[in-house]
Amino acid sequence: MAERLLMKHLDAPGRWLQERHRRVVMNKFCGRYLREKNLHRFIIYSEEVQDAFEHNRRLRNPATTSVQQAIHGLSYAIYGKPDVRRLMFEVFDFEQIQPKAV
Repeated sequence: MAERLLMKHLDAPGRWLQERHRRVVMNKFCGRYLREKNLHRFIIYSEEVQDAFEHNRRLRNPATTSVQQAIHGLSYAIYGKPDVRRLMFEVFDFEQIQPKAV
């Protein structure tokens, strides 16, 4: 395995080759076992990583983003900017992180 990587990537730095070999070996021998354990549900990500995942999810689904923007623009046209801002931040609490208790 290591010899094949060395022949394929002759000019690669040693650290990169070592990391690549470790990944290939881990995926080959441990990947199936670990995937069957479904451990990804127990991973705790930092806020920055969660925000990045959320941002990527929104970018992959432009239909919902465009619909939200269209509704927002329509409400601006109908009600005017001050009323829409008041509804977003006072009534609906647009930037809330957790849902409010009802």
